[in-house]
Amino acid sequence: MIKRRRFLQFSLGMVAAGVQLPALAADKALRLGSLPVVSTRTAYEMYRPLMEHLEKGLGLPTTHLETPPNFKGMYQRIQENGFDLLVCPPHIARLAQKRMGWQPLVMFQPEHQSVLLVQEGTGPANLEALRGGTIAVLDNSALVAMVMMEALSKKGLKMDRDFKVIETRSYDSSQIAVKQGVAQAMVFRSQGFIDPNARDRFKVLFEAGVLPGYVIIAAPSTNKAQVQKLRTQLLAFGKTPEAKPFLEKLGYDALTTATEEAMRRLDPYLDATESKLK
Repeated sequence: MIKRRRFLQFSLGMVAAGVQLPALAADKALRLGSLPVVSTRTAYEMYRPLMEHLEKGLGLPTTHLETPPNFKGMYQRIQENGFDLLVCPPHIARLAQKRMGWQPLVMFQPEHQSVLLVQEGTGPANLEALRGGTIAVLDNSALVAMVMMEALSKKGLKMDRDFKVIETRSYDSSQIAVKQGVAQAMVFRSQGFIDPNARDRFKVLFEAGVLPGYVIIAAPSTNKAQVQKLRTQLLAFGKTPEAKPFLEKLGYDALTTATEEAMRRLDPYLDATESKLK
């Protein structure tokens, strides 16, 4: 038996732009896109149980995992049909669905909030104390950042007028920025990505909105039978013991079918999302 070798696609240029591989073809690798919120190596370890489940359930020779550098890079790859399957922030998933025909399969549960974290004991005591300060965000086009900036504006605190925003490479980098005093606060999700021990060193200063979970979407070229097969495999994976650590690292505990009703809730963010991703 030929030993399969998985590899990471470190460069966005490794797959020619616009080339579409037949989804789920038995002799083709599945191109899986991951969220640009952790390092490529960490993403590989995190997604390995999902990759192995899909390979076994779909009879695939291997799965190629690609981690875009940021959300703009992710959206560019979406426009190029650079993935067969993508774990995607909900607002970008809805944009891909509405503009290019990508197909929502499953959604992560439960929903979460956008939160503003500060250092426990030494951080700002209230929102007013943030005036003249800096807030760290993973990416300005992230839904948690968009929702938080909107909520702060309603509280009388406007970005670039009352505080600055710096973008970081990862949530870990945001934590470091706050710990070192480069930023006084960081925008985060209400669960996932921060180790519980590290989380104890932060406190929630402000909460904003309830956000849908991540969505796994399939390329527009995926036919109806393949869509159903993918959805069935993903839902089945969510019920396996191997799925638990994967879901926990992302801050969730279940996968459910992505309904049109749930996706429609993202429509108010479409124009702003598209603008930020240009």
